[in-house]
Amino acid sequence: MRKKLIRSILTLSITAAAAGSASAQLGHSKEYVEPPGWSVGMNIGLLDLWGDVGTKSIIDHYTNGKYWNKPHFMGGVFVRYSAHPAFAMRLGGSYGTLYATDEWNESMANDALTIEDDAFQRRLRNQSIRANTWETSFLLEITPRRFNYESLGARKRFQPYLLLGVGYFHFKPTAKYIDRAGNDRGYVNLYDLNVEATGLPAEVYAESPEKYSLWQLAIPMGLGVRWDIGRRLALGVEYIYRYTFTDYLDNVSGKYVDPALYNTYLDPQKAALAAEMQDKTWQIVHEGKATPGENRGNPGVKDAYSTFGLTLIFKVPSKKTPWWY
Repeated sequence: MRKKLIRSILTLSITAAAAGSASAQLGHSKEYVEPPGWSVGMNIGLLDLWGDVGTKSIIDHYTNGKYWNKPHFMGGVFVRYSAHPAFAMRLGGSYGTLYATDEWNESMANDALTIEDDAFQRRLRNQSIRANTWETSFLLEITPRRFNYESLGARKRFQPYLLLGVGYFHFKPTAKYIDRAGNDRGYVNLYDLNVEATGLPAEVYAESPEKYSLWQLAIPMGLGVRWDIGRRLALGVEYIYRYTFTDYLDNVSGKYVDPALYNTYLDPQKAALAAEMQDKTWQIVHEGKATPGENRGNPGVKDAYSTFGLTLIFKVPSKKTPWWY
């Protein structure tokens, strides 16, 4: 009787262990393959402007101590729908502050061998920009290792992914005004000052560039890595670069204009302010002044901006069984 009881217990234990192992194996194989359905997310990170103002290269940008003294950030939320383990769609909105300054070139300008050096010329120009920016975007998220959702790679918690989509954003370019006495007069609206004389009739200014809009389209494209924390949460790191169709994110694009031109379309007070904001060379070189017609920026290259940060996703529970289970 005792032997039968022991054999029965052993048989039940082995059967239970085998069933548990099979169940665990099945659960492990599917647990991190994302089920279809909705999720919500949030992101936060650095927001960077890539335009005429600032440093020329990305290396000079991120290795610059002055940049890290005053980084600017963005934050956003989004809803997300996944119809297949490899594909998801995002609709989101974000807010942040674009910022750049020619002051980031100071150390390189001090080491320049000639005044024609790019860093020296940027520092001499002495422009800066701060633009509060709202963005809404629609993104397609592609997770390559989950095209074959039954593969070993698809079951891993750690997944690289790609992002591509379209965005629409609003920005407001401003810059700090330091008067001739050295007083900080706060930030002024550069769009209203029209410092590059954009959108003027040909009879007023024959070389007037087209007036830009504060609402613009963008093409976001990026990459990221995501780590699944259980069945419902995922933590990611992603970089998204936005190509835009304007060269005026930093309000610098074309040429210096004759300050007398401002009197033809601005009141005297704004005309004087526009002249001060257009040319800040005097702050670097005493009595320095740019010549009308000289390049202020490079209109041949459009501006862009990027985000680099953390993303947290919560997958909304669903009673539906994934079709690939």
